[in-house]
Amino acid sequence: MPTSAIPRRSKPGANQRARASRPATPRVRGFTLLELVVVLALLGLATALVAPAGFRMIGSWRRATEVDAVLGALVALGAQAHQQGRALTLDAGPVPASAIAGLPEGWTVVLAQPLLVQANGACSDTHGELRSQGYVRPFALKAPFCRAELPAAGVP
Repeated sequence: MPTSAIPRRSKPGANQRARASRPATPRVRGFTLLELVVVLALLGLATALVAPAGFRMIGSWRRATEVDAVLGALVALGAQAHQQGRALTLDAGPVPASAIAGLPEGWTVVLAQPLLVQANGACSDTHGELRSQGYVRPFALKAPFCRAELPAAGVP
């Protein structure tokens, strides 16, 4: 058999000496600058797509909270009249903010017909609009307990 066909075995420790003679290069782990830029660009794009809808949603939650506060202030007129022991009358048209305790800033109540709240807390039926910075929401107060109702959206 020819000697070239026999695999040569290296002497024990030869590999270790060869490794020891090479300078050790530290293995650095981490991300490249390009990878970081790509990830930041994707995050920016996702934020740009989602942020406007998020801001609209937060605005609608804020408006809904303020509408609830205005309706709560109107419902509280019955308790206020009962506590004071005298009737309250709000004329048709824009109601002064001073007439409704707890009315959020920037909101106006416009009544279509006068609201009479008797000294025992009972009130008459009325309806009107809640207005704030271009937002208009119809509402109704139902006798005898000043129960507030909001018609479904799109219903006059």
